[in-house]
Amino acid sequence: MNWFEQVKVLLFPPVTRRMALDIARQALAQSVASEPLICHPRKPADFNIYAGFREPCWWVQVPWNDDSGQPVLRSSRVIVIGRQSGKILYDGSAGDEG
Repeated sequence: MNWFEQVKVLLFPPVTRRMALDIARQALAQSVASEPLICHPRKPADFNIYAGFREPCWWVQVPWNDDSGQPVLRSSRVIVIGRQSGKILYDGSAGDEG
């Protein structure tokens, strides 16, 4: 993707922040879908995901889909959603533990 296309998608994303949050909610189990989600316009500095994505993305921090109810020390869960396609490109550990 050339630089003009990247700037155009960043300024006028076909998938808005609200749409990205709706996509993430649909991917979650019902038991955690009502918990607050945090949507970042770019990858947070403490996320250590080394996959390269071919389009600009929304980075949505979501709860894990387990019903343990116990406090657990682990990495955050992130769902990465393409701003052009609206597809979930990654769903897993943010690599931010420690």
